[in-house]
Amino acid sequence: MNYMEKNIFSSKLIGLRRKNQLSQAALANKLFVTRQSISKWENGESEPSIDKLISISEIFNTSLDNLIMGSKSDKDKLVSIKHLNKSYDNQVLNDLSLDIYDNERIALLGLNGSGKTTMISIMTGLKKADSGNVKFSFNKKKGLKLMPQNDVLINDMKVIELIKLTQLLNKVKNNNHVESLVKEFNFSELMDHYVGSLSGGQKRRLSLLLSLMAPSKLLVLDEPTVGMDLETIDILWHHLEHVTGSILMVTHDFNQIDKFFSRVLLLKDGKIESDMNVDKIHSHNQTVEQWYRANNGGLNHD
Repeated sequence: MNYMEKNIFSSKLIGLRRKNQLSQAALANKLFVTRQSISKWENGESEPSIDKLISISEIFNTSLDNLIMGSKSDKDKLVSIKHLNKSYDNQVLNDLSLDIYDNERIALLGLNGSGKTTMISIMTGLKKADSGNVKFSFNKKKGLKLMPQNDVLINDMKVIELIKLTQLLNKVKNNNHVESLVKEFNFSELMDHYVGSLSGGQKRRLSLLLSLMAPSKLLVLDEPTVGMDLETIDILWHHLEHVTGSILMVTHDFNQIDKFFSRVLLLKDGKIESDMNVDKIHSHNQTVEQWYRANNGGLNHD
């Protein structure tokens, strides 16, 4: 393409349209083009004219640089993490800084003990840093959702009671949405079971359901597939395709990283050692797994 990166523009357009809950037909109406034109832009088969590109940026309130080249502006920034330090017996985070922007799909990689969960715990307010700060551009109580590595559930409540409590706390008024999640996550026959009686895999599935109940500006998932059965893993990836906002996930499912994520972070020695666009990794004829092993001394994550 002459004036834009094809892969970046296509993924940006898809992400912005989904975030704003616009169908291809609805966006086509706003731009006075055919739905087929939108489809071709999203598939990288053709590109919009300059005037249509400007209209797209105005509709989605984003900069042309972000739309065309993937450049980020401050108005797209969701989270700014600056100079985090955290020590226990040894230093876990070492002057870690990171910015997270709107409409990103970020995979956080690193060896066990590299500080991934500590970083997430500080960012989400579960732990305090020794120094440094985390700033959000949105209401964290409403827009930040977390699925922790270890399930945080109330075992002596029934599934239906915990779901209704979460719905109430998150002010989710759309009962049809909740009912569809219950069906999608195969809890229809388990609603009267006590949470403590569920299997480990069912508890992971319930944790995922609860974290996805309300819309989020940033959804944080810490090793969500650990302890999940294959059916639940399939449900996870299928559902995440429809999540609006940004996603930060600790995962080493490299096949899915290549397909789903737009950005990968490598946490090493307590800091972000590398921060790469997935398309850029692929442009060097590398998979994310090959990139990870080359940048992490060829080591496994465990």
